[in-house]
Amino acid sequence: MPSSDSNSPEFTRIDWDAEAGGRRRPAARTLAFVLALAAVGALLAYDLLVAPAKTIPPLEWDVRKVGWIVLVSLVVLGRYVLVPLVANRERTARHGRAFLRRPVGVLALAYLVAFAVLGLLGPDVFEFTYAKPAHNLQPPVFGSVNMSVTDSYSCIGPVVDGHCQGTWQYPLGTNYIGENVMEHFISGVHVAFKAGISTAVIMAVVATVVGTTAGYYGGWVDDVLMRYVDVQQTVPAIVVYIVVATLYLGNVENISDGGLFAFVLVFGLLDWGGIARLVRGEAIQRRTAGYVRAARAAGASDLHVIRRHVVPNSTATIVTALTRRIPLLILAQVGLAYLELNRTRPVSLGGVIRFGLRERYMPWHAKWWTTLPAVLILVGLVVAFNVFGDTVRDVLDPREEVR
Repeated sequence: MPSSDSNSPEFTRIDWDAEAGGRRRPAARTLAFVLALAAVGALLAYDLLVAPAKTIPPLEWDVRKVGWIVLVSLVVLGRYVLVPLVANRERTARHGRAFLRRPVGVLALAYLVAFAVLGLLGPDVFEFTYAKPAHNLQPPVFGSVNMSVTDSYSCIGPVVDGHCQGTWQYPLGTNYIGENVMEHFISGVHVAFKAGISTAVIMAVVATVVGTTAGYYGGWVDDVLMRYVDVQQTVPAIVVYIVVATLYLGNVENISDGGLFAFVLVFGLLDWGGIARLVRGEAIQRRTAGYVRAARAAGASDLHVIRRHVVPNSTATIVTALTRRIPLLILAQVGLAYLELNRTRPVSLGGVIRFGLRERYMPWHAKWWTTLPAVLILVGLVVAFNVFGDTVRDVLDPREEVR
């Protein structure tokens, strides 16, 4: 390779195979990935054919439609995110040090990790209770409510100057039918996590395949794929979902899982066009890079070049694009749930907000605790994803490494 390439940004991104320890390790990772997918497929077959009405031993899982997509998504993230981070320790350590020098990005990552852990494990860790109508509209801890704003109000905490004080029995209070607000928020975060992670992984896979293929090969392949993207984007995914929800999801039997499952499939398969265009642009730039020409000259196949050089070096673009899309997907699901076009059980954050804004027993602003935490969670998600995406883009940008 000419010496001039040694100072170019792309040179710092070359040869992911060598850093991973040769060709055998990627092959082993691919085998482990296939086995993991086969294990998920075996569990799905067991759930559908052997014991459709029972949980899956030994963990007593009750996995529904979206749950299987979440499991596959976690396997994909493990293979293409966690495993490369562990395998390329030197690169990971270098990027980690650069990331830690950006405290705002660290705070954003901490928020997203807390959101993911709560969304993934919250319903299993917290024991949910039934609604207690006699305990309706209890204020949160360190909060209070004027008992004169509603008739026949029962306060379970201390009363000071006609104001009911909150207790630790309900840290975030209760709603107008006596449901624990904290349990509702955990359920809402769980639904948001499933919707965001499942849809994002589907979008990332489809957009990466289409965008990379179009950009790398060019010509008529590029024309056909990009014209399809143009046609697909003329009909927004939200319009397709509303039609599906109107025709199919009106049945009460489909509330528990069908609404979220349809949301994930519709948005995951129809809302990736913008990301594909960004990936295509990266592939067009990478296909003429020095290390790609060197790999071709050494006899590497197109598939090898795409997998080992083009796609890995487009990571920053893919991650940044997804961090922009995930909060929008969550907000779309919340908005549809608020309009009762995406009914889920457990309830989503949109349902929590709709419940809290109902003016029963007292005005909505007097029972602010039933809606404000959900709004703050959504605002925090949007800010955290944007900050995290910008930080990752800066850290993974090869031009930053050369400075």
